Amino acid sequence: MTIQQKGELLSCFDVASYFLVLVDREAGDVITQLKLQKLVYFEQGVHLALFDKPLFKEDIEAWENGPVVRHLRSIFGGFETNAIPAPGEIDFSIYTNQQKELIYKIYSSYGEHTASYLRDLTHLHSIWQQAIIRPSHVITKEEMRKFFKNHIKNIEDYLLPVSKKDTVEIVNAEDQWWINYDSGVP
Repeated sequence: MTIQQKGELLSCFDVASYFLVLVDREAGDVITQLKLQKLVYFEQGVHLALFDKPLFKEDIEAWENGPVVRHLRSIFGGFETNAIPAPGEIDFSIYTNQQKELIYKIYSSYGEHTASYLRDLTHLHSIWQQAIIRPSHVITKEEMRKFFKNHIKNIEDYLLPVSKKDTVEIVNAEDQWWINYDSGVP
């Protein structure tokens, strides 16, 4: 087992896990497998556009229901339209504050939408439309970087520091995960 260092390239599972930590289950919020796939897609696209490098190494493919990371599909595919529980384990030390804040911002921007809305939104993206007809179906990281840089309005706003209120929400989400973890609640 390798130990990941803070600031290194994350895995798609690391990114997905942090999204799952941010879900306010007590308020009735849920993330399904389909919705999680779209959030991870937006996260990678915005990260590529802002920093010219990927947040995670795995490829994203164009599938009938929108962009999909095959590895996440193999892990969470059984949930389909059911809520995915919080991760059983997570190492918060592998994430930089910048990574946590960007994941939080993507969740704040897109997490309120339904999975079907996000699927339909991604179907409008030319990079999905082009990749779905290719034999490999891979949406390249370079295609994503260019697309998100050119098509997301005010993308530079994602670089702004999070507010104190948002910082508190991030800390509270992590604290809630620890409380649930310690009590055995999923």
